[in-house]
Amino acid sequence: MKGISIIFVEKLKELNYKYYIRKVITMFESYENINNFWFENGASTVTFLEYNDGLLAFDSSLYPKKFEEMAKIMEEKTSKRLKKVFFTHFHPDHTFGAIFSRRKFDLYMTKKTFDLLNSMDKEFLKESSKMADFNFNNFKEAFKNKNTIIFESNLFVIFQNQILFANNIGGHTMDSTIYEIKPNGFLITGDLVFSKVHAEILNSNIDEWISNLENMKKLQISRIFPGHGQPEDKKILDEQIKYLKKRKEGVTLKKEYSDYSLSELIDE
Repeated sequence: MKGISIIFVEKLKELNYKYYIRKVITMFESYENINNFWFENGASTVTFLEYNDGLLAFDSSLYPKKFEEMAKIMEEKTSKRLKKVFFTHFHPDHTFGAIFSRRKFDLYMTKKTFDLLNSMDKEFLKESSKMADFNFNNFKEAFKNKNTIIFESNLFVIFQNQILFANNIGGHTMDSTIYEIKPNGFLITGDLVFSKVHAEILNSNIDEWISNLENMKKLQISRIFPGHGQPEDKKILDEQIKYLKKRKEGVTLKKEYSDYSLSELIDE
């Protein structure tokens, strides 16, 4: 599919399985009944929510083996099985881990995400396979074999005493979807928020993106789980807004944000 950056696939190639096993414990954080895996090199995060009857995951990284190891850690920790995976947007570094996993679970995504995933062309899959050293070429077959639940713009689900609200708001990508968990005040943002990581801006609507972040500030949030980087409190929204405004204005960012990962994403 044209218009998708390969940079994350190339960067994640460095995050091989041995590196993951060595570093995962230092990048695993828990807050009440939610657990987050994040990575120092800026790779995509995966968040797990424990509820009365099982586990939910939000996004799934690029590699199925990596995702399955995270799921195994969570299942051993909670003695519960992973039953559902929710996607924030269609980018491969957030979706392919679950799509190519041999595990059985339900996949939840918006109609926009479903359509975008199904529009990936063979050349993109071929190039991604080469860069990631993993065969993504049988994508259509792998995706078809998953039990997929599709919703339009919103989804409202109650798990015991927890409420999950999904809202497709766009900005980073047209299918960018956030997940708000109440009453905990948790927010899973996907790539609408990057924490100490340079944001991928390719086919993004930056004005819409900034407006969405401003609206998020009005929510009752105790912790934000970004698409890349470490979980933070609401102040990260102001930081992301400031960053995006500078990107839009063409400000040179490498010096000011020298501590950010994925510097390859800024063209200076």
